[in-house]
Amino acid sequence: MKKLLLITLFLITSTLSFSQQKKEYPVTIEVIVSDNSGNVLKDVAIYNSNNKLIGITNQEGITWITAYLKDTIIFSHISFEQKVVKIAETDLYETEFNKFIMIMTLEERYNLLPEVEIVENKPQLAYENKEIWVLDYYVDEKGIMAVTSDGQKSYLLHLSFEQDTISIKEIDKKLDILYREILYRDIFGNTHLMSLDSAFQIHSEKDNLQLFYGVTLEKHQSTFKSIDALTDSIIVTKKKLYSGQEVVYFSTNRNTGKTEVLCDVYGSSREMAKNWRMDEIRLRRALEPGKSEFSNPYEKPFEWESFEADMLKRVMLQEIYVPLLNVDNKIYIFDFQKDYIYKYDEEGKYLGKTEISFHLKSKYARRDALDNPWDKKLIYDKARKECYAQFISSGTVTLKKIDLETGNIIDTYILDDHYFPENIQVYDGVVYYQFIDSRMTFGKDCRSLYKLIIEN
Repeated sequence: MKKLLLITLFLITSTLSFSQQKKEYPVTIEVIVSDNSGNVLKDVAIYNSNNKLIGITNQEGITWITAYLKDTIIFSHISFEQKVVKIAETDLYETEFNKFIMIMTLEERYNLLPEVEIVENKPQLAYENKEIWVLDYYVDEKGIMAVTSDGQKSYLLHLSFEQDTISIKEIDKKLDILYREILYRDIFGNTHLMSLDSAFQIHSEKDNLQLFYGVTLEKHQSTFKSIDALTDSIIVTKKKLYSGQEVVYFSTNRNTGKTEVLCDVYGSSREMAKNWRMDEIRLRRALEPGKSEFSNPYEKPFEWESFEADMLKRVMLQEIYVPLLNVDNKIYIFDFQKDYIYKYDEEGKYLGKTEISFHLKSKYARRDALDNPWDKKLIYDKARKECYAQFISSGTVTLKKIDLETGNIIDTYILDDHYFPENIQVYDGVVYYQFIDSRMTFGKDCRSLYKLIIEN
């Protein structure tokens, strides 16, 4: 083991003259990090107050940083307690003009045995790196694909389920982190990175990540997002009509190319939406007469000039939720307007329907929009081929496992450790979600990625 005793004795005899330097200029500091026994520590990360990495210690426990007097720096290592230090004159020993040495000792982190946590079934960090946060993620059989940020740069990160880094790539594309998804999984099992104006297919092989086949968002929308399911015999696509108040699923035979309606689901306010749509068409014709494209009521919606009219439309005509699941080449379509699951085989043949009530306030009561805790979300565990309905009440999320054949609830899981978790996914009996931490960097909310085992 390498000891720092001799170095320390030498430095104590040195004369501190930092105060003679001009404090408004940065200085070079050689940082030596050790544990309480004097053993030097490698791979200790040093960050400034903006969470920017400014140094990592080498095999000798040494790194060099540039800083100002009274700067705050953070020492971080997975096996030792994090240490926050405000640089003072008494911490530094001068070696030559404008160059100094700092010796830092870290306390070993003693972790409690994990058995208690496992018994209590508490959520754990799915990625334990407090210096970065997770913007978006996706879980599949290959592990966790995540887009992360340190406040200045964004990274594409491929992790194993044990948090081992398989590969990492810096992202040089501009991302919209406010409201649009960044990672998209298509029906063919490919993951795409969505930038501000383009979509790129992510290719991961061993420790190498690449972005291929960049296309515009419009091209990506028409190529991938228009397909909702794929069986051995048919392709299923979806079309929304009348401000999303009617959803029509079409099946196209993969051999003959013949297309027919698979299922048509419409909401209670479809007639109002039809009238509103026709009013839009009439207004467009009045403003720009002679344009033949206005004759099709199913084309792009018109952006009204009136802000009040647009807001009223958004409030009164919220899109109906009609999810589709493809399980072992069988198609399940949920009609929450009439409270049924419609079932189809791999060729699109109708197999019957099952009545559902899990989304209702009670078995015999109709929905109450102000009181019903159902969050209008279904989550599918592709590993176990299981479906969960998401409920939320006062910030606490509850997942209820649904039997697709009977429509009944067969298990209930309450996620009560974090209020308002986001982007919930389930894979192989483990719930993953993002949660806003208390830390703030560059004015942005920081989200960590958590996991919770709900089924063994």
